[in-house]
Amino acid sequence: MLFKQITMNNEIEKRICPYCGVEFIPKRSNQTFCNSACRTAHHNKRNNAKRKELAKLFKPIEKQYYALLELLNGEKEVTVHKEYLRGIGVNFSLFTHIHYNKTINKNCYALHTVHYYKVDKEHYKICTND
Repeated sequence: MLFKQITMNNEIEKRICPYCGVEFIPKRSNQTFCNSACRTAHHNKRNNAKRKELAKLFKPIEKQYYALLELLNGEKEVTVHKEYLRGIGVNFSLFTHIHYNKTINKNCYALHTVHYYKVDKEHYKICTND
């Protein structure tokens, strides 16, 4: 909110801080908050809300990524039964991108540096990206 108070032919522009609601006289023409503490608190509050929302998306992906990395155990590729993967919490609909595997000439689901594809009806091959 912006309003002006006129005193002795000089205009003094007063503003209201959107974070704490205190009336203040700005020191700069583009000053929005009454002080840096309110500005920082406002932006932290806004960004924390965004981070919490994104964490809901990224936490399951991160968990699955580390589970697949643990299965690889330093190997380049490993074949695993699909029920074992489900048992450790792998959700086959979660992936970060599609990876083209040059060895098998096939697109695979990938989580960062690990990708997986169906070998047969019951097994999946987990590989590191080439």
